[in-house]
Amino acid sequence: MQIEASKKERLVIIILSILYVVGFFGSIIPGYKATFLSLSPITLCLSFIAIVLCTKPPKTPTFLFLAFAGVVGFIAEFIGVNTGLLFGSYRYLTNLGVKIAGVPLIISVNWAILTIGAAHYAMIISQNKRMRIALAATFMLIFDIIMEPVAIKSQFWVWEGGDIPIYNYVCWFIIGFILQFIYFSKIKDTPNKVFIALFTMMLLFFILLNLF
Repeated sequence: MQIEASKKERLVIIILSILYVVGFFGSIIPGYKATFLSLSPITLCLSFIAIVLCTKPPKTPTFLFLAFAGVVGFIAEFIGVNTGLLFGSYRYLTNLGVKIAGVPLIISVNWAILTIGAAHYAMIISQNKRMRIALAATFMLIFDIIMEPVAIKSQFWVWEGGDIPIYNYVCWFIIGFILQFIYFSKIKDTPNKVFIALFTMMLLFFILLNLF
């Protein structure tokens, strides 16, 4: 069973690698850029499916947390978009797909993926629970810092006045910290290679897109 699980993890990582490499080159080639950017929700859905498929037993607590993180992320974005009380004054554009009250549904998936990916990244660095929580929240913040310029350029969302407020990053860290505190308080898990690989791919994807 362990060998079969390991083979499945390797296969999923290979498929995800192909997905993100193709997505990267598609996003920088002028003739294909608009098409690939509009496919971003599909990429996130496939990434989430990979997480579901490779979650280790007991699966239910992790699935419940993923749902919780997605709901929290959506509510935070709903408050942000409609009131400006979180993150600042911004609005989503069309490339992230179907929206409810101005918030793309896929943003819930993004929050869930980033939360659990950052958590497992922190697991390989520290054994200390408090340190893991702080590290994971910091990784989420770093991800947002790297993602923001690309997201704006890719017309995922736009900030009022054009500048990204520091308040956005403060809110990201606080919400990330709360989610990570709940994760490490409620779920006992070991580092998952697929979660770590996916978070790395997504991070590299945005780092490289910042260069183009």
